[in-house]
Amino acid sequence: MSSMAEKKDVDKDKPITRVLFCGPHFPASQIYTREYLEKYPFIQVDDVPLKQVPDHIGNYDLCVSKNMLFDSNVLSRAKQMKLIMQFGVGLEGIDIDAATKHGIKVARIPGDATGNAASCAEMAIYLMLGLLRKQ
Repeated sequence: MSSMAEKKDVDKDKPITRVLFCGPHFPASQIYTREYLEKYPFIQVDDVPLKQVPDHIGNYDLCVSKNMLFDSNVLSRAKQMKLIMQFGVGLEGIDIDAATKHGIKVARIPGDATGNAASCAEMAIYLMLGLLRKQ
């Protein structure tokens, strides 16, 4: 498990918000988030290998999912989880009904807010133009 908690001088009276990044994709996202949040000693950002998430998820307040499946079994272990933020467009990997049952809110990062939608559309057009070339 990778954590930045060891580096911080945390005020013992202030609760720590623990953020878990889960999923093997886009490792830069957790690196940039960790670097940005280093100045906030009351926020801890960790990541664990995908197979270990069910064993560790109960210790976190917020989870950033990067294409991980959150079924009712995993969500039932997330005892202090308040929010699951899906990295990407769809929420099909998260059992919304189970999350609601356990009091966990679910959100996503829409592509139109990040510029990803425009770059994806441009790439599709460029690929179509490439298909028109005579080989």
